[in-house]
Amino acid sequence: MILTDGLPTAIEVEGIEYDINADYQTGIKIIMAFEDSELTQYEKCMVLVELLYKEPPHNLNEAIKQGIRFLDCGGNSQGSGESDGIRKYSFTQDDKYIYRAVDGVLQGRLSQSNFIHWWEFVLAFMELPEECFMSRLIYLRTQKAKRKLSKEERELYYKIRDIVDLKEEHSVEEQKQINEFMELLK
Repeated sequence: MILTDGLPTAIEVEGIEYDINADYQTGIKIIMAFEDSELTQYEKCMVLVELLYKEPPHNLNEAIKQGIRFLDCGGNSQGSGESDGIRKYSFTQDDKYIYRAVDGVLQGRLSQSNFIHWWEFVLAFMELPEECFMSRLIYLRTQKAKRKLSKEERELYYKIRDIVDLKEEHSVEEQKQINEFMELLK
């Protein structure tokens, strides 16, 4: 329990505690790897093990399972940004907006290069004030996906659609198929 035990800096795998890199930047790098369509599932899991654990556990399957649980802040399913099936943000595309918003919640600690625990970062991200740009961006994306934009919101969307629309990322094979299909249309 976070209130009594604090933020974890180690993960237990098969009864052995392994020190981890618990900083927010490590968490983001792992999440970005999992979003990378160019990586295989095995490669994504290896990125998790190599970045998260200071010394990799012997049981990689359990290490991956516990690593994902850590990234999920103990198993609360709060960090994906897709809980209702709508993709609301991308650490790659929205990095500067997320940085600014979370830095504001953490009162400048990100910009001061202080250590920020991954869980603290996620919790701060969940506490973004409504008036910050990232919150408004998430709101617009959600409303657009639900097809519930008001007239004013549609006008705003068309002004900043290059920011609002999340880029679709395709694997090399998927992009090849898309390109071949587009060639048939010419």
